[in-house]
Amino acid sequence: MTSVVDTPLLELSGLTWETRGALRGLSPDPLTLAQGRAAVVVAADSAEADAFADLLLGLEMPVGGRIRLGGEEITMRLPTERAIGLVPAGAGLLPHLTVEQNLALAARGDDLAPSFVHGRVAFMARRMDIQGFLRSRPHELAHDERLSVALARALCRLVPVKVMVIEDRTGCGPCHAAVSAALRTDPSLAVLVVTDDRTRVASLAAPSRFWEVADVAEP
Repeated sequence: MTSVVDTPLLELSGLTWETRGALRGLSPDPLTLAQGRAAVVVAADSAEADAFADLLLGLEMPVGGRIRLGGEEITMRLPTERAIGLVPAGAGLLPHLTVEQNLALAARGDDLAPSFVHGRVAFMARRMDIQGFLRSRPHELAHDERLSVALARALCRLVPVKVMVIEDRTGCGPCHAAVSAALRTDPSLAVLVVTDDRTRVASLAAPSRFWEVADVAEP
């Protein structure tokens, strides 16, 4: 009998990019991540971590290599065309808006009726169990509550999210609650934590799902 090998949901192979004039890559190579799993990429500092996250989100282009999602290459796709969501370090919510307004910004589209946006926000609020503070502003929430709102905001996007990138930075509260909530809310998601804090790695993912940003020798 021939065994069936599952295709990884996310695969980064031979990926290289530039940060501060130096060529960077992942060690080991490739990075593969399946549905329902969490992995961690550790960078030396916040600038390195930001550069790698921007690469995944399509805000920057790589020097070489491929990004594949669900078996389909997305290396050169625009951010709005990628099924990759983001929970920024510290949640990244707009402080002058309520929770409901923060979610609505993510759910809006050019041709969408306000009733559709309102319904999507209400659905995601129930799904994430954050109905109780839709009218609150970010500063009124605890750290883990803000992360839940940021996660809900990412899931409100019109392009369904398959991979959730969660930023973890030195000086910000830990992101463990967001990782757990993402996997619990949607078991088909894969979660990739991008951190510059090596002390948190062991509590975020198993050793087999840990990668580092490393120097790459110039060809």
